[in-house]
Amino acid sequence: MINSTEPVVLADGANIVVHLRPAPVVAKVAASTPEVRPRVQDWLQRELDVSTFLAAEGAPVVPPSPELPATTHHGEGHVMSFWRYLPPADPSRPLRPDEETIGSMLRDLHALLRRYPQALPELAPLQDIPAFLARPQTRVNEKGKAALAAAYQRLTARLAHVNDQQALHGDAGAGNLMATGQGWLWHDFEDTCSGPVAWDLAASTASQRLDGPRILAAYGEPVDAAWLAAGQQLRRLHLTVWYALYAERLPDLRSHAAELLAQWPPP
Repeated sequence: MINSTEPVVLADGANIVVHLRPAPVVAKVAASTPEVRPRVQDWLQRELDVSTFLAAEGAPVVPPSPELPATTHHGEGHVMSFWRYLPPADPSRPLRPDEETIGSMLRDLHALLRRYPQALPELAPLQDIPAFLARPQTRVNEKGKAALAAAYQRLTARLAHVNDQQALHGDAGAGNLMATGQGWLWHDFEDTCSGPVAWDLAASTASQRLDGPRILAAYGEPVDAAWLAAGQQLRRLHLTVWYALYAERLPDLRSHAAELLAQWPPP
């Protein structure tokens, strides 16, 4: 039993993340994700399983909480998982990793993930896009949905089959490297899947705030350029869909969601 008298919300987006103070435990509660992931417990369990494996291998990851079994939990209609709370390196401001840190740490992560023994669904996060478009109720009008659907069909058609598929983080952007007193740690493996390493690299190289070539140089291993280019566009499309989904629950994000949607012209 976890007793929390001073809970603090750390993040509110796809999931609500709460530090259950004073316990050294963080609860991750599925919030927007069930709207496009009907069996969201499967995604959270894969995250727990991959993180447990990586922690046992000595990887720099945030581990599941030792206070509770590393399984998904259900309560009051919500699905959740529990993680070890690790204090931030600088509580006064969030830190962001540089390109060399992202590239080198992703290379090392991929090396460990090649030994992951369980099967993972292929590029599972991409299914969020058609799942979102199939929903009867959204804040995106028919013109916008047609633009997103056309982009999805065009970009996925460019994804040639690759032979170097392996276990991936699934959402290896800079935001999922956390600065802690123990150094930089990977977290948020909910999107873990199998696929080419270019999918993970696209999560950071697609960002306009980061220098993609520097990340690739730090990664230091060959990457399929055509797949990476398509993956970067699909990452942006995926982000557009998720902000549209966030905006349904978080009105403050509606302006940014509209800006992202405007970047996809109608067919």
